[in-house]
Amino acid sequence: MFLSAYLAIVLSQPPPEGFVPENNADRMAFVLKPSPTGASFDWSDVEDRVRGTVSPRELSAGDPLSVSVAVGSFATGDLDGPVTLGLEQVGGSWKALETVAPSKEVPRVWNATFTPPDRGAYVLKVTFRSSHQKSLKAPLEVGMGRVSPNTALGIGIGAILLGVVYGLFILFGKKNGATSEAQGPPPPA
Repeated sequence: MFLSAYLAIVLSQPPPEGFVPENNADRMAFVLKPSPTGASFDWSDVEDRVRGTVSPRELSAGDPLSVSVAVGSFATGDLDGPVTLGLEQVGGSWKALETVAPSKEVPRVWNATFTPPDRGAYVLKVTFRSSHQKSLKAPLEVGMGRVSPNTALGIGIGAILLGVVYGLFILFGKKNGATSEAQGPPPPA
């Protein structure tokens, strides 16, 4: 009885001045770092570790991007269960989630491919269950879609042809107006 009364008194006290509670949301975020093939990330807490990559290096609207993740537990080794990978548009309605089993070729690696429809800000999400459910996230920026090589070639050839036609017009265009003014006014009849 004395112990429970003591605990009730201690727990009812306000937190000490200057005490800032731990923000779990910050611990569940990771940062994408540029790498030669795209971007990579490495996140860990006291129980688990997540490593992954996002490729290609330049993310463009309408082009597929690949996410590859390895999840391990410090206590039990590599995670066996499924991992949910997702990409969600910030401020938009587009969202894609994929729950994947580990790859048979590379054990304990989860892969997913997403095709963002528009340029702008997105959130990459990694969700898994070890001792309890964990959901990690990172901001991701998708740029404008690239111009296809055929479109770029067509625009280039069109610009060259336009330049050639304009140059020929200047060289061989009408010069009658310029020569008649140089001779003076026409003679009276």
